[in-house]
Amino acid sequence: MISAPPADTLYDILRGVAALTGDAVVADLARLVGKGVPADLSIAFNHKQIASKRWLVDELTKVLPKPDGPVFVLGAWYGVLGALLLAAPRLDIAELVSLDIDPDCAPIAEILNYRHVAAGRFRAVTADMMGLDFEQVEGGRPGLVINTSCEHLDDVPGWIATLPAGLPLLLQSNDYVREPDHRSCVPSLDAFKAQAGLSELWFAGALPTKNYTRFMLIGRR
Repeated sequence: MISAPPADTLYDILRGVAALTGDAVVADLARLVGKGVPADLSIAFNHKQIASKRWLVDELTKVLPKPDGPVFVLGAWYGVLGALLLAAPRLDIAELVSLDIDPDCAPIAEILNYRHVAAGRFRAVTADMMGLDFEQVEGGRPGLVINTSCEHLDDVPGWIATLPAGLPLLLQSNDYVREPDHRSCVPSLDAFKAQAGLSELWFAGALPTKNYTRFMLIGRR
């Protein structure tokens, strides 16, 4: 059986891949690995997570390439989506706020996105998204709010109803009901549209995977 490489070997591999591809996100990941990482970073960077985030970035560039204000990523975990968004050449994002309720996430997100922190384009915040007032939030009203974990909320329509009218939103959910913490799964894209109740819909799509289908909406509250 082939064992997982030790951290220093993985660091060297990632540095080599970054040199080969010229991919700045891979270089940033290598730097993070070199400083030590939590065990579940492998989940944040697994192929399914990256595929759904790549899909998000690709579709966002088509409908809202330049949000009019800060981009808030809710439930952002280790800031991987923020890194991909800020690295996308066709997106023009002046500031991105990576928000998670877990206080262990912000330091890792800031290391991964250290270049963007230095440029004033990235902030990691520890807060509960359910308590945010986007009319009064630091930095001004967002140009886009991203929530890729709607399935984890108790009441998706109730949360959306608390948001300012007209706020641009990007939402993801799925039909993976076997996960105990998934409380608001939807069986179809049409069901997700009905659950979100957006006043304007710019994109709606589904991304099938082996065990579930991920749904995405981009539009306005």
